[in-house]
This record gives sequence, C-alpha cells and structure tokens, in this order.
Amino acid sequence: MTQTVEPLPPAHPRSKSPWLLIGILAAVFVLPVVAAWLLYLNINRVNFDTSQHGEFVTPARLLHPASLPLPLTGGTLAPDYFRSRYTLVYLSAASCNPDCEEALILTRQTRLALGRKIESAQRLYLVLGAPANPARLLREQPDLTVAEVSGPAGQDFIQQFSADGHSPPAMGKYIYLVDPRGYYVLRYPIQGPPEGLLKDLQHLLGQAGGL
Repeated sequence: MTQTVEPLPPAHPRSKSPWLLIGILAAVFVLPVVAAWLLYLNINRVNFDTSQHGEFVTPARLLHPASLPLPLTGGTLAPDYFRSRYTLVYLSAASCNPDCEEALILTRQTRLALGRKIESAQRLYLVLGAPANPARLLREQPDLTVAEVSGPAGQDFIQQFSADGHSPPAMGKYIYLVDPRGYYVLRYPIQGPPEGLLKDLQHLLGQAGGL
C-alpha cells in the first residue's frame, strides 16, 4: 500500500524583529549625533595629530546670538543660526580692504573644499556698518550670510569674540570657528597658513563622523 506524503506548507519569510529595525535606525541616525556631542563636550582635548592650526579659545565660549539685521537679504539672524553646522565667522569694517577680501575668499574656498560635507559648514560676515559693494557680495559670495553689527545689540554680540572677553575684538585680523553647539572654539590669524583652517575643519568633521 502506497503511503501518501503530505506536501509541506510553503515557507513564509521570517518577519524582521521590530527591535532589529530600531537598532538599525539608531545606528544610522543616533550614533553619529552622540559621537558629535561627545566631541563637542571635549573639544579642547581633540587629538589634532601633531597640533591644531588655529588658536584654542580656553574655555570655549557659548555664543548668545543677537537679532542682527541682514542688509543683503532682509530679516534678522535666526536665534539658532549656529546650531547643527560649523560656522566660519569674519568681522571687519564696512570698507572691505584687500585683507578682508582675501579672508572672505579663504572662507569660501575652505567650505567648497569640504566636498560632500559642504553643508556641514556655513559662513558669517559681521560688518561694522553698511557693507560696501552689496551687489558684488551677492554675486561673488552667494552662500555668505552678512550681518550688520554697528547697533548696540551687534556691539554686545561681537564683544564675545574678544581675546579675553573684555577688550574690543580684533577687527579684521581673525577668522573665528564656531562649533555646531554654538561654542566659539578656535580662531585663525588671516596672515597664517591658509590651509590650516581647512585641515582643522576636516579633522573635526572626521572625528565627529560627519554631520
């Protein structure tokens, strides 16, 4: 007598555990943020191989942005402007001299050199008075945020960039680096090696796992 073998039921694909999906999402979205947060908490202890190229601000200063007018685009500087990106800040008088022009070009070239990480950095030009050649600025520096700082709020704000927190800030002498938490952490003499700013910024973005 022939025995009939019942066919096995078709195998159903095993559904993925929701905890596995949560773990994958956490690895993709949460871990880079945690790594960046830990880096910022220990910014003064970052290993720059041999040395950093800029001058550390010790301790790092949390900036308190003011509602500065934006003369080229209208409106005011957003309260959370410094959040989520590194910011290259330059401060000068309204009549942008050759050193000023070179500093703005350096910040532009530094940001462009970040390649696929270009959106991790932004540029802020603080001007003491109405900026000269606004049409040229808009044409040649389309990604540059220009804020006017001659009023009382602007004066209070730029004071935060002084060397000791008390004396007036050096006008047109430095490019300042602000981290994505809004801390002013490094400054770069505009007469220094031009590649130093880029190297430090690339190193910070690498330590943070990108932003």
